[in-house]
Amino acid sequence: MPDSMPDSPSDSNQHVPGGKVLSRRRFLVATGVLTAGAAAVAACGGDGTSDGGAVKKSGTLAFGVTSISDYLNPLSTTSSRVHWITESVVESLYTFDASLESVPLLADGEPEISDDGLTWTIKLKKGITFHNGDALTAADVVATFDFVTDPKSTSDWTTYFVGYVKKATATDDHTVTIKLTTPFGVLRSHLTNLPIVHRDFVAKTGTTMGTGPFSMGAITQGQRVVLARFDGYHGTKPALTGITFQAVPDPATRMVNLREDKIQIMTDVPPESVKLLKKSADVSVHEVAAPKDLVTYFVANKKPFDDVKVRQALAFAMDRKAVRDIVYGGAADIAQGPIGPATEGHDAALKLYGEAPDIAKAKALLAEAGVSGLEFTLMVTSDPVLKNVGQVLAQGWKQAGINCTLETLDISPWVKKWATGDYQMAMTGFDGGFGGGQTAFTLLGALSSENPLNFGYKNAKVDALLAKAWATTDDAERAAVCKEINGLVAADAIAIPPVHPKLVMAQRTEITALDKTQMSVSRIDVASVRAA
Repeated sequence: MPDSMPDSPSDSNQHVPGGKVLSRRRFLVATGVLTAGAAAVAACGGDGTSDGGAVKKSGTLAFGVTSISDYLNPLSTTSSRVHWITESVVESLYTFDASLESVPLLADGEPEISDDGLTWTIKLKKGITFHNGDALTAADVVATFDFVTDPKSTSDWTTYFVGYVKKATATDDHTVTIKLTTPFGVLRSHLTNLPIVHRDFVAKTGTTMGTGPFSMGAITQGQRVVLARFDGYHGTKPALTGITFQAVPDPATRMVNLREDKIQIMTDVPPESVKLLKKSADVSVHEVAAPKDLVTYFVANKKPFDDVKVRQALAFAMDRKAVRDIVYGGAADIAQGPIGPATEGHDAALKLYGEAPDIAKAKALLAEAGVSGLEFTLMVTSDPVLKNVGQVLAQGWKQAGINCTLETLDISPWVKKWATGDYQMAMTGFDGGFGGGQTAFTLLGALSSENPLNFGYKNAKVDALLAKAWATTDDAERAAVCKEINGLVAADAIAIPPVHPKLVMAQRTEITALDKTQMSVSRIDVASVRAA
């Protein structure tokens, strides 16, 4: 791909925190945007059968998922498709407690932060072993950091650290020192999410090794992954002896398997199945607000979307209610900006745009902008739900005289076109919980005028607030700043998702109920499940 493109935003050097300068191409390579997208979704379907059996009889749990990636290294991707499998295998330095406070897990206490905020020192607990019996040491933590900050790794995690983390070093076997380029208080959240992998496994793709309550067992590529209980686990031992993750691509088959007890947990419950499942006495359905977002982007330095009034016209003409009710069957919250109910900075009182289209307001804004007969292309991924969202939005916009053409692409070409600015408006689904937890870091990052993935949006106040949000170590302060940013970008109509979808999962009632608090940060916590 060329270093610059005709009619694209300037490809001059881009500044990131700490004074580091990156060209757009170098940034895209460094963050893995151009290469990691396809790898994260590489998967193939199974036959829809499972030998998991009832939990009470076998002591094992069968988990039905839409697909299983060939890439099972949680350091390569932040996708739930991988992390739901590996979250019981690998652990992080810190974790979420029952109230979603960040507490030490592999770390032995709170980090020691220097007065200038540029050095973080973290002690590790002693006596923790990996699944092969090796002791957890600072060298494993350093190897993890080296991988996720290496441009050649093409890791999703690089976007969380590039320009901020200068170097991680092992001071001794149980002490890690992290040097930063600039104060970066949101690092604490990243440390609560980043998996710490055995140093020999950081670059492996088809498997992983950690310190968690389960270890990787048999793997049938693209079809099935079996986890086995780790008897040497340093924490509370799980009741289950094993967990099987089975790829069942067809949602109707997943639903039948759940009702017949061939699987005990079902992910990605389609809206049309929710009512049917709720009628079954043996099944519970969970609809939880989680960091599961529809992310929208504009190329804001090209007509027609260089005019805020045109973007606002689209925002006012959006049929948010139809997207919520028709596409998601009610399992979504109406959006006013990029930040949803499960993410820091959400503003429940913000009411800029209505649930139903305001056609008169949209037409008035287009008239003020001197635009008539507006036509544009919305680029969405080929996921059936995203296509349905696009079709519903196009119908709403049509009422205001806005003609929207849908361009549906598989994820790899979608990512490449998005990353190079080869679109007018783009939309995709994004599961931010495993990377960002409750933070708005990934949702808001591209809004900075200095971010190489920003295509034309400039707001000096937003830039200053973003720098403040990521620097502070005070979670409450960061949430307040993100709330202000959300209001600004919603008013600018630069990030206008129609809704915030909920995480919808179903389970058999003969197992203990899934923890909805953990689900609100995308975690399933299967290790704590047992027969009810």
